[in-house]
Amino acid sequence: MKAKINYVNIKSYLVGNFRYRLYYSKFKWLIKNHIVEQIDWRTQVMDKQCYDQGSCILCGCPTIALQMSNKACDKPCYPTMMNKSDWFVFEHGGVVYDKETDFCWQMINKEFIKFKTNTERNNELEKRK
Repeated sequence: MKAKINYVNIKSYLVGNFRYRLYYSKFKWLIKNHIVEQIDWRTQVMDKQCYDQGSCILCGCPTIALQMSNKACDKPCYPTMMNKSDWFVFEHGGVVYDKETDFCWQMINKEFIKFKTNTERNNELEKRK
């Protein structure tokens, strides 16, 4: 399945490719630190099959540039790119709601959980014990 051609996807493609070029250049410092941290985190948590084949199994977009865009993963493997304050809350174990994926996200012990209700959250936490 290929991604639909629309404004959001075109913008995401351009942002992702721009950041990709900066990230792998001597100008990486131009990318805000909280964005670089999220790029690194997204790369770690993305679907292994997508990483191995070099493109998303759902939309066909090339990885790693896809992880550098602001858009959430369609699967969803990770939420929309967070602003600095939301990223701080998330990486310190707080819950962040992402309206694009309609999930709440939380990082616990360097792993994340996604949930829509407290019951789902509690079930996920029980599984990890």
